[in-house]
Amino acid sequence: MALPDCTEEELQALYEWVDSVPLSRPKKSITRDFADGVLMAELVHYFFPKLVEVHNYSPAHNSVQKMYNWTTLNQKVFRRMGFALAREHCEAVANAEAGAVERVLKLLLAAGALGHPAAAAAFPTLDQALHASLADKEQQLEELRETNQILETKISKLEQLVRLKDAKVQALLARLAAAEAPPAAPPAT
Repeated sequence: MALPDCTEEELQALYEWVDSVPLSRPKKSITRDFADGVLMAELVHYFFPKLVEVHNYSPAHNSVQKMYNWTTLNQKVFRRMGFALAREHCEAVANAEAGAVERVLKLLLAAGALGHPAAAAAFPTLDQALHASLADKEQQLEELRETNQILETKISKLEQLVRLKDAKVQALLARLAAAEAPPAAPPAT
């Protein structure tokens, strides 16, 4: 699915909006500045601080790290916000293709995200995002409980095998002791 292009007015509004958010690096070329995903993480963090842990995104110059940052954003943040980018869109932004980051920002704003005054209220609120996060954690907890149950079953079976082995060792020791014992003297007649 192709992301919509931006009109001149939309681009101007986007640039003004991005400039209004305090970011860790000065913005020189929005295409290159957002390529590593760090500024996008900071932008989302500005509006949803509990949704993004900025320290998970490191500045990068190589495409592998850039894609890692964008994939992490896509899977861990955007998904909780109610949408996801296609891999080709992440690659386009990471490769600093012209207009790619603007289209992603427009998608965020069209969804009503990031506190843009013109954005619709249709975007999930922070409470909804936290609820989705809580649901994910509950699912992980259930999976861990199932794993724990399987491991407890394995432990009990291993304990049973150890008891069986101990019984066999005791039986063999008894037979060995009986074989090594001096023969009993025949009864006197």
